[in-house]
Amino acid sequence: MKKTLAFLIIAALCVTALANGLLVVTLKDGSVYEFYLDEIESLVYVAEDELPLESKYMSLEKLVFVPGEEINLYFFGTSGLGSYAWIGIVPSDITHGSESENDLHDIQYAYVGGMADGLIVFTAPWDAGFYDFRLNDSESGGIEIDFLTFEVRE
Repeated sequence: MKKTLAFLIIAALCVTALANGLLVVTLKDGSVYEFYLDEIESLVYVAEDELPLESKYMSLEKLVFVPGEEINLYFFGTSGLGSYAWIGIVPSDITHGSESENDLHDIQYAYVGGMADGLIVFTAPWDAGFYDFRLNDSESGGIEIDFLTFEVRE
């Protein structure tokens, strides 16, 4: 039923767009795309699986940020971690699991040890791409215990 309704809505939008010559698409993250149909030979959109907004210990309000934008990262359930547990921004292509490896590649970080929950305000990296917030259990030879992926794009 939902797929049929979605198809009908999309069909109605396409008919309206053809009549006006302009198709406007607004995404969940607030991005707006305008397509002038006289300039387009074909339009194909492939939906990818959405990344989760929440992991075991962290959550975000959205997953796509522009370079330099403030990012509110909420963390929770971390009261049992040591005093040097930390969350850092690490490029997604870096191998997961090792705190030491994350420490070599982190762009920003903040300590969360001793806190049960809270909010950390980070700044989105200046380079476009995929990044992870990675929660590590210590600052010396520990392990990565959670991650949450986000994207930076213009």
